[in-house]
Amino acid sequence: MTSGRSALTALHLFLVWATMAVTVPTLGFGLLLTAWGGGAGAAVPVLALGLPLAVGLLATAGIPVRAVVPQCDSVPQRLGWAVMVFVLGTLGVLAGLAAYGGDVDLGSAGTRFALTGVPYVVAAALFVPSRWVRLGAVAVLAAAVAYGGFVGPAQFQQRRHDAEVARYREHAELLYLGAAPAGMQVSRA
Repeated sequence: MTSGRSALTALHLFLVWATMAVTVPTLGFGLLLTAWGGGAGAAVPVLALGLPLAVGLLATAGIPVRAVVPQCDSVPQRLGWAVMVFVLGTLGVLAGLAAYGGDVDLGSAGTRFALTGVPYVVAAALFVPSRWVRLGAVAVLAAAVAYGGFVGPAQFQQRRHDAEVARYREHAELLYLGAAPAGMQVSRA
């Protein structure tokens, strides 16, 4: 890959990241507010407007790389590319939300905001016809799966264990019991 093509590819991936790092949280927040205020039915129009807007913004981010990414050569191909990147990236965001819901530490709010665009960049990188860019995307995907599936939960368990030990050290005379199973109660301790 020549330096001009690599700079164009880097610009392309940055545009995808910036576009989706702003669009996805905005869409999610809009859905949350409308669903909270008016129920699920009120969120449908926001979703009906937001999804095509997000795909359109993503297709616009593909314009500068028409010469680099073959799927961005014409408008129909670029729209198909944008839909594929949006679907794959959204699956990555949902996997990140599942990991975050499973108590995997993803950093501060700003870090999580920045991480929102990363699945879309990985999806877009898979369409770049460069072996090294695709390999980088696969490496980022493997690192995310390893962290979300193994490292993050292990860190959470260690933090929980450390907090429990600290609680026992603070009040050594007490013995803390776990919660009783549903429908049962502790009668004597």
